[in-house]
Amino acid sequence: MSNELDIFVGNTTLIDEEVYQLWLDGYSASDAVRIRIKNGILEQTGATADVLQSDTMDHYRTFQMLERLLHFPLKLVNQLLFQIPPCRQVMLIQKYYAFDEAFVREVLGKKLSKGTKKDLDDVSEKTNITLKSCRR
Repeated sequence: MSNELDIFVGNTTLIDEEVYQLWLDGYSASDAVRIRIKNGILEQTGATADVLQSDTMDHYRTFQMLERLLHFPLKLVNQLLFQIPPCRQVMLIQKYYAFDEAFVREVLGKKLSKGTKKDLDDVSEKTNITLKSCRR
């Protein structure tokens, strides 16, 4: 039995906003795949679970490489490694630096210090926001 897989090679970096939001929310790639399946992506696209897993992992690798550039938005705008249209760059930056209302409500008025790590654990628990997302 042979499996077929179509491969697309291009120079524009494709970014799925749903997967990006799952990554920002701190979900692991396997959790993101489960969420996408639950949301009906397989029925919408006709893809298999293996292709979905591969696609999600590919996006996560791309986001991890982009994260160092997102720390310095001007570097993202001026870099040449990823061919990302300007409107997508703006979306990436805006979503990366967006605040979750529940998180902001919880940390407003608290003095943030090096001991904040434990505080962020508490905030994460109270707000049901992943710790990774709180740290971002």
